[in-house]
Amino acid sequence: MTNASSTQGSEGPSLSRRVAKAGSWGIIQVMGGNILRLCSNLIMTRLLVPEAFGLMALIGVLLAGFNLFTDIGINRSVMREKDGDQPHFLHVAWVVKIGRGAMISVAVLMLAVLVWFLAPIYAPEGTVYADPNLPYLMIMAAFVPLIQGFEATTKELCQRRLLMQYPAIFDNLNHALTIVFMVIFASISPTVWALMTGMLVGAVLKVVFTSAFYPGPSMAFVWDREVADRLWHYGKWLLGSSVFTFFAVNAEKLILGVFLDAATFGIFVIAMFWIEAGVMLVVRLGDGVGFPVISEVLRTRPHDAPRLYRKLQTGIDVICLCAFLVLFFGGQLLIDTLYTETYQVAGLYLTVLSLRFLAVRFDTVNGLIMNHGNSRAMMVISGARATWICIALPLVFQYIGFNAALVIIALIPLVTVPYSLWLVRPYLGMKQISFDILWLVLTLIIAGVVYTSL
Repeated sequence: MTNASSTQGSEGPSLSRRVAKAGSWGIIQVMGGNILRLCSNLIMTRLLVPEAFGLMALIGVLLAGFNLFTDIGINRSVMREKDGDQPHFLHVAWVVKIGRGAMISVAVLMLAVLVWFLAPIYAPEGTVYADPNLPYLMIMAAFVPLIQGFEATTKELCQRRLLMQYPAIFDNLNHALTIVFMVIFASISPTVWALMTGMLVGAVLKVVFTSAFYPGPSMAFVWDREVADRLWHYGKWLLGSSVFTFFAVNAEKLILGVFLDAATFGIFVIAMFWIEAGVMLVVRLGDGVGFPVISEVLRTRPHDAPRLYRKLQTGIDVICLCAFLVLFFGGQLLIDTLYTETYQVAGLYLTVLSLRFLAVRFDTVNGLIMNHGNSRAMMVISGARATWICIALPLVFQYIGFNAALVIIALIPLVTVPYSLWLVRPYLGMKQISFDILWLVLTLIIAGVVYTSL
């Protein structure tokens, strides 16, 4: 197998064309996925009650938590390491993924048993945690990470080589087939189990697609202590970072699940669906295109990295600003048009949460920090965010109210921006840093105006 990334990375025009192509496919992947998720959301909200979405949101948070608690950055290692595109490296990484998936499954089963026994005693009546379906859903959800562990590392190989057409096509095909299964199940039994069926089917399809249709070597059980040590050396700080990232990203659902009834929590989840859909586009462009591109440039011609970063950041800034304006001014109309009267209050939530797009643009700065191998700094950043949201959110909710809590949720990424900018100032120069500081100040002013206008 030839090392395409190395041979192509030395030519600027070739890289430019591949970036443009990968970015286009990345947008197609996210937009197609969001359209399919929207279709699923609109169909299922007419078949199921809000409580079902609240329950599955909590299941999703738990699975995301265990995934992050065990995340050693295998995908980033495949993109960063010089031999990351070689079959031997990919095989060892696949074996590590399988072991990780099995560990997560066992942990989820153990937690399900605890919930089974303890929730009836300690969970506040009427909340998501007190729902009798929760432990049964967790037991079924335990099979998801086990299945996901067998996804071939050809997926990571495509990211390294900027072959984004494969995840764009097959991820969207996965979404479409999953919707079909969920609708069929919900038509027979309109319960939360229709959503769980979709989750399991989607996991199986990803294994099939990455193994049968993605370019790259067939997977094999191979072990190499030296490769495994390299994965661990890079990922050990990411492991700590991922634990904190889980709380930083998902703490709002865990905390609000205590304070809100199941129906209100489900409506909040509907509003977050739209925010997360847009954020996913930013993340996909940053991680799926920006990270591998910067990685390649740092490997081959590091002096060009700051200039290329600024170009990528400008594109992301435009996307974030447009997303904020669309959802801030049109969020209520969007909910009124697409959803039944039961979900109308989600429009207010969406208007406030649109501030997230002004804040999430700074995550590309953290990607630059990661590309320079400073995974320890990422643990500090994630830890600070997690600490902030776990302390601030319940206090603000209790003493100021739900609207203020929504502002806190939207602005989580801003907590660590000064530290991140201080770390990257040697790479970017003061002109870019000054622009980022201006963006930060304006975002805080806009957030204050939004809150006072509620």
